[in-house]
Amino acid sequence: MSPLTENEKAQRPLDVLEAAEFLKIGRSTMFKLITSGEVKAKKVGRQWRVTIEALNEYLNKSDN
Repeated sequence: MSPLTENEKAQRPLDVLEAAEFLKIGRSTMFKLITSGEVKAKKVGRQWRVTIEALNEYLNKSDN
C-alpha cells in the first residue's frame, strides 16, 4: 500500500480530540466550533468527524 497523498491526508477524517489538537485548543472549544457551524463536520453515529481541509478553511476564514 502506498503512502497517502497530501489531498488524501486533507480528506482523512479526524475525531474531535485530534481536530482540537491540530488547532491547539480544548475539546470543549472544538465542540462549540462544530455545533455553531464555524467548522464543517459530519456526525458518524454518535461521534463527530472533521477533515484537515475543514480545519484549514476555518483558519483561513479566521485570518480575514
